[in-house]
Amino acid sequence: MAIYITGDTHGTYDVNKIFKLMPSLTESDFLIVLGDFGICWDNYGGDNKVRNFWNRLKCQTLFLDGNHENFTLLNRYHVSEKFGGKVQELGKKITHLMRGQVYTIEGKTFFTMGGAASHDCGRPLDFIISSHLEDYHSKDFYADFQKLPKYEQYLCRVPGKSWWKEEIPSPDEIASGKANLAALDNKVDYILTHTASSRVYHHLGFNPNSNPWSKPLIEFFDWLEENVLFEHWWFGHLHMDFNYDAKHIGFYQEIREAY
Repeated sequence: MAIYITGDTHGTYDVNKIFKLMPSLTESDFLIVLGDFGICWDNYGGDNKVRNFWNRLKCQTLFLDGNHENFTLLNRYHVSEKFGGKVQELGKKITHLMRGQVYTIEGKTFFTMGGAASHDCGRPLDFIISSHLEDYHSKDFYADFQKLPKYEQYLCRVPGKSWWKEEIPSPDEIASGKANLAALDNKVDYILTHTASSRVYHHLGFNPNSNPWSKPLIEFFDWLEENVLFEHWWFGHLHMDFNYDAKHIGFYQEIREAY
């Protein structure tokens, strides 16, 4: 039995990296994708193609949600329990590891928090979102989007169709994560997220709050850095493979065995 970790797959756009691993996979193995899995997007042929690819693998595929997911579709799936935490089963071999959960897999504990702020929303939509941060999770951004001139609508993603406000975890999801960690005295073996904490962003020369609506999530990740004991923190989103230090590792094309 082995547990493998890799970065974003974006539907079938970035699955070529899986091919080299396929000959060694067994039915007892797990492959964890750190967000932007892309199995829920158009609810049509593209989604079926993604599902068929992952169902053909011998292993069990576990994934975090990222920021490029259709949360309207994803949220329709039934929530059950597996590995000691809440999950959504999207197929016999495909499991969504939900936000703020702690799972025990082969004796190791994994804390998960998907989600991130998109950097490709488009300037008009960026402005609308940033103007309503106080009610971000309750705001109907599509109504404001419809008020934009047509030429500006073409410049940005469409709320509820190609961009979802649920890409940022809600206050309840963050609170649930803190409660689940507190139950383990704020100690886990691994932290799995889609994006990274501010110390990683600063190390790379990026602004972690370039999108203001990302602030609650980044603040939570900074809280994790200061308050949670962990062996490794693995994340995707940044589209690069690198070691920030011995504990923090960013994944994209690389695939590593967890332990």
